[in-house]
Amino acid sequence: MRSADARTTIVAAAAAIGSGKSVVNYRLRDWLLSRQRFWGAPVPIIHCASCGAVPVPESDLPVELPKNIELSGRGGSPLARATEWLNCKCPSCSGPATRDTDTLDTFVDSSWYFLRYTDAHNTQRPFDAMAASSMMPVDIYIGGVEHAILHLLYSRFISKFLWKTRAYGTAAVEHDSTVRSEVKEAIARRETRGARNGEPFTRLLTQGMVHGLTYKDPSSGRFLRSDEVQTEKGNVPRVIRTGETPTMSFEKMSKSKYNGVDPGATVDAYGADATRLHVLYLAPPQDVLEWDTQSIVGMQRWILRLGRLVDTACASSARESIVCALNARNKWSKEARETYRHTHVAIQHATESLEASFSLNTAISALIKLSNYLATVKDCEHPTFGFGLVCLVKMVAPMAPSIGEELWEILIQSKCLHNLGLVDTPNSRIFAQSWPVLDASALKDVSATVVVQINGKVRFKLEDMVPDQYQSELVQIASTMPQAQKWMFDTTGQPKHIVKVIHVPNKLINIIVK
Repeated sequence: MRSADARTTIVAAAAAIGSGKSVVNYRLRDWLLSRQRFWGAPVPIIHCASCGAVPVPESDLPVELPKNIELSGRGGSPLARATEWLNCKCPSCSGPATRDTDTLDTFVDSSWYFLRYTDAHNTQRPFDAMAASSMMPVDIYIGGVEHAILHLLYSRFISKFLWKTRAYGTAAVEHDSTVRSEVKEAIARRETRGARNGEPFTRLLTQGMVHGLTYKDPSSGRFLRSDEVQTEKGNVPRVIRTGETPTMSFEKMSKSKYNGVDPGATVDAYGADATRLHVLYLAPPQDVLEWDTQSIVGMQRWILRLGRLVDTACASSARESIVCALNARNKWSKEARETYRHTHVAIQHATESLEASFSLNTAISALIKLSNYLATVKDCEHPTFGFGLVCLVKMVAPMAPSIGEELWEILIQSKCLHNLGLVDTPNSRIFAQSWPVLDASALKDVSATVVVQINGKVRFKLEDMVPDQYQSELVQIASTMPQAQKWMFDTTGQPKHIVKVIHVPNKLINIIVK
């Protein structure tokens, strides 16, 4: 029996003997709709002694908050004391009535604003069914942990309610003769892709918190300010008043813990791009980030290395355009082929990180590896070097826009881009450029180093081998190496019997002999 069927059977059996029954537990609460606070959208309901709860007429919407209000922080909603605003006439009987004094939390508004974005200038409706249906669901929802618990819950509820009542979605447009059939099919495909049952978001990315270094008094447990702690030689902190070593930990940044970091001061000291790269590189966006100001200098140094690479490219004019070079790819040197491969490996990793995993730290790591390789290239006049650097600057730009734009301008003014055939207009800005396109054929290793084991022990390596060679070919090559004579041949010079060969392509070959 399946779990779902078993649950139903158990509940039915319990109900039959009077020992239990099935109930629904709702996680959704009315916190957003029963707030006795001033700030928020007033509930558009009028209470009449004769007619009961009466909706505010559409012509009188929206209900605006009163201007002159006393905020005491005590005694219920301040709106209950705003008598001029509170007292009104009943829309049904014109008798004396009062407005509802509860307000709606801003989460009510933000729980459907993405639907409004699909038809932001509509003055008659919140949104048009066709407009919302053709654009929903939202591709990705990014928010902190508190949003994942509260806002996400309410926005899903409201979106599902609107979808179920046919405010948008396939059911809302299927009988509309003004909508073309291919458009209806496209909307149905979008719902199948990620908006089943009115789900508003295709993907969720929950951001991690930023934690700061926190000091506590080891005796009292009191949080210490930075001016109460002194760091001595060897980076050992001491409590100035007592000389004791404080308790240290990384905790959520808070004023009460004195562990906050002023972003403005950090930007002034290290630069906006270095700070941004540092934040993105420290941890994936969904993980906790332990802030360390001192390591920002690493990103400053990397930015300087990028500048030196650009200077090298400007001083070493490419011999021909990259397009012409690609037409003669079979004549490239090993270094040129390896440069082209490293470039596209970086493109692959950075693109995947930005489009799929959102692990921007991985993207930056790939770009650092590419820059480190380019710094070792000897033939800087070969177009593959300039091409690799141009791709590097393009991929750096989204995460370090100021540096990216500046390096791009230098490349344009030096004619480097023109010589490579990579820009059409002299004043083209970097964010007008297309993202580098992956050449999958370039990802194949130019050469391979194969470790040779004989009877399970490493004996030597085959360097600069042609990738993806057959097992039999590698055995033949290994047997001709001088290092193999002792292990693969007997004392008379006759080859030993090969019992088994274990081959890991492009990495290892283990020859078992007897």
